[in-house]
Amino acid sequence: MARTIHLKALLVTLLFSNVIVGQTPLPIPDTLSGSVIDLTLQEATWEFHPGEVVNTYGYNGSLLGPTLILNQGQAVTLNVTNALPDLTTTHWHGLHVSPANDGGPHSLIYPNTTWSPSFTVLDRASTFWYHPHGHGLTDYQVSMGAAGVIIVRDAQEAALDLPRAYGVDDIPLVLQTKAVVAGQIALHTGLDSVVVVNGVRNAWKELPAQVVRLRCLNGSSERAMRLGFSNSMPFHVIGTDGGLLSAPVTLTRLQLMPGERVELLLDLTAMQGQAMQLMAYNSELPDNIIGAAEVGNGMATLDGYNDNALNGADFQLVSFTVSASLTNGTFQLPTTLVPVNVIPEMDADVTRTFLLEPQLMSPMEMIEGPFTINGALMDMDSINVVVPLGSTEVWSFTNNTMVGHPIHIHDIQFNILDRNGAAPEPWEAGWKDVVFVPAQGSARVITRFEDFADPDMPYMYHCHLLMHEDEGMMGQFLVVDPTTIGEALNPVRPLVWPNPSNTGHLIVSLPNGDGPADLRLYDALGRIAYAGRTSLTAGKARVDLPTLSAGVYQLRITDQHGIPYAAHIILQH
Repeated sequence: MARTIHLKALLVTLLFSNVIVGQTPLPIPDTLSGSVIDLTLQEATWEFHPGEVVNTYGYNGSLLGPTLILNQGQAVTLNVTNALPDLTTTHWHGLHVSPANDGGPHSLIYPNTTWSPSFTVLDRASTFWYHPHGHGLTDYQVSMGAAGVIIVRDAQEAALDLPRAYGVDDIPLVLQTKAVVAGQIALHTGLDSVVVVNGVRNAWKELPAQVVRLRCLNGSSERAMRLGFSNSMPFHVIGTDGGLLSAPVTLTRLQLMPGERVELLLDLTAMQGQAMQLMAYNSELPDNIIGAAEVGNGMATLDGYNDNALNGADFQLVSFTVSASLTNGTFQLPTTLVPVNVIPEMDADVTRTFLLEPQLMSPMEMIEGPFTINGALMDMDSINVVVPLGSTEVWSFTNNTMVGHPIHIHDIQFNILDRNGAAPEPWEAGWKDVVFVPAQGSARVITRFEDFADPDMPYMYHCHLLMHEDEGMMGQFLVVDPTTIGEALNPVRPLVWPNPSNTGHLIVSLPNGDGPADLRLYDALGRIAYAGRTSLTAGKARVDLPTLSAGVYQLRITDQHGIPYAAHIILQH
């Protein structure tokens, strides 16, 4: 009898202290804001399982990093110190910044050094994130824990009655799965069966009985998540990767790919005392998405895929209990949000096509890779696309592999035009920087390239399945200003004749001697029309051109000493 009384007393104590047995309070990352933000990427340790110490990476801590709070229009300097023993970078995923500030693989931070990009925040209010982006290092460093959330605020968002009490009714959720093998984080095992939210397993959070905002980031290396709630409670999507929607979209399920973010509102006003779980209903994922029951082509499947109990299974991400409301909370769902001026397809200056294919057409490589984009693996020394500043473009992706790929484009936010020829889902009708391209399917996006041009420093586009990215499923694009390209290269112009030319060839003359020289012709849109190499003799060389459209072109020549020259030429027929 005494034992029964003690157990009842314990249960009552647990109930009124809001402690859930066997669950871990959800950590809420600290915030950093202001005109100067300091981050240190460092080695640390963490326990995903009690008593099992695992080596990790974290920004300013043991795992993940602080949430950065930025305001549209503010100037900010971000000092990123690398306290790791290896090279790293830090990419501001989704932010519209110059390529020199983007944190791609060319912006290496050596051990014990600091990288200090400075820029003005141009983005709309939304949820972004930051993570390492060194070529061949991204999967390892993100899996080790290096990632954090960025919240951008603006005047339009501030004018809405939305939850924004950080950590109380405005909650960041970094959703991840990890493989912990022999007491350490492992890569490429297919055994990412440790489900963590904000770095902890079995996460639990108390929410007030009012409208609550969840900022969900799929920060996993590979696993998609089909989000929903255990009680089939509807949720209301108010924002995606790059901004708020024009109006909430009510759903009970949403497929979130790695790299994607989504902002959800929950109406908990009548739910005090109740509990629910945010789930990944991955039994509902279509096949050939990492995380679904089947990834294969009938002849092969991923090594070890069927050994992971999470694949094709439903699993809990975080549990919530609903407590009393706050006096200054939000109690009504909005009916409208902000204008979303979708770019009309008719405005496009050009359509570019990108083929996603395995390097070799074997059954295993169709699902495992390495994968290429337009037949090429990532080459740090090659520019795959040259985009003119100010252009509006459609980028069309065709997936000839047997696995779906989330494609991320740096620098810009885009609108999805269609997927497999059909309009995107209503919740995808806003601004995005990741688009899911299904296996044996297609997707098209439209965007404008504005504000930043650099003839030398590229941006990236790539699959955000991090193993695919590291193995080479990534390309580089330059944004160039066609009105100024070459103007700052060299005040000495090469001699070019005949000009205008209708002969199919040019004679070029440089002032500095003999030897090899690289040539590129850019058309009026800044696209590479011709690229080749010649050899100068007595400072001169003949260049035979392919058949090109008549028009004005920019000729750029780089001699063997790396000295660039530029001139305008006119081709006629």
